[in-house]
Amino acid sequence: MNPIYEKLFDSYCVQTLREVCPYDHESLEELLDGLSLDADVRLRLDDAFYERYLQWSADAFAVGLHLGLSLFHDEVRRFGAQQFQHRARG
Repeated sequence: MNPIYEKLFDSYCVQTLREVCPYDHESLEELLDGLSLDADVRLRLDDAFYERYLQWSADAFAVGLHLGLSLFHDEVRRFGAQQFQHRARG
């Protein structure tokens, strides 16, 4: 992740993420309880799920931030009737 996005994520997003979409460790524990796993495999699975949760959260934040900045600066390319008409005239 871009270092600036990472700083913004750590400063602004982490607390909101904890409030809005907390990591559901209890549900994962219930799921893992139903499987015959040794302690090491169980711990690695738990860590892997948590890492994916954090990665998805950071990626979603970075994409949302980039989109928001692009919209703010009107840098989003618009594909539609207006662009088609502009190309047809040119």
